[in-house]
Amino acid sequence: MTDLILVSGGVRSGKSVFAESLLLHRHQHSWVYWATGRAEDSEMESRIALHRASRPSGVFTVEEGFRALLASGRLEEGGDLRTRPLLLDSLGFCVLELLEEEINPWIERFSSLLSGRRATTVIVTEEVGLGGVAGSPLARRFADRIGLWNQRLAHEASQVYAVMMGCPLRLR
Repeated sequence: MTDLILVSGGVRSGKSVFAESLLLHRHQHSWVYWATGRAEDSEMESRIALHRASRPSGVFTVEEGFRALLASGRLEEGGDLRTRPLLLDSLGFCVLELLEEEINPWIERFSSLLSGRRATTVIVTEEVGLGGVAGSPLARRFADRIGLWNQRLAHEASQVYAVMMGCPLRLR
């Protein structure tokens, strides 16, 4: 596996800003920001607009869902994103996109793509393991899936960070 860095944290913890700083420090503005968020209401549209406005200028941005980008081949051999440093923000939206289907084939395919990358990959993900068990079946499915995917990525990553209250803590 090439250089994989996992950055986890809660909502508004500062995980995206920290992840961006890792790539800005190493690669200035020559990296790709893969924004996976989708707005289904006006409040989410506002959140995405704030994220867009705060992204570093000059960074190439791809606003594409998980399935669509994988299907495009851009992360595969010969794809234009294969050799460029990449920030995926966030894994939680990928899990939401796949919530109604079997997720393990997607996890396997993504891990395979990551292992063949020739550039730094930073993945921002949501930490869901600090609270109680969710009250609805759908929320429990989300927590189970992202929790297991986070564990898999943490095992594969060379560096793992938890961000709380804007403070990054290096776990590995």
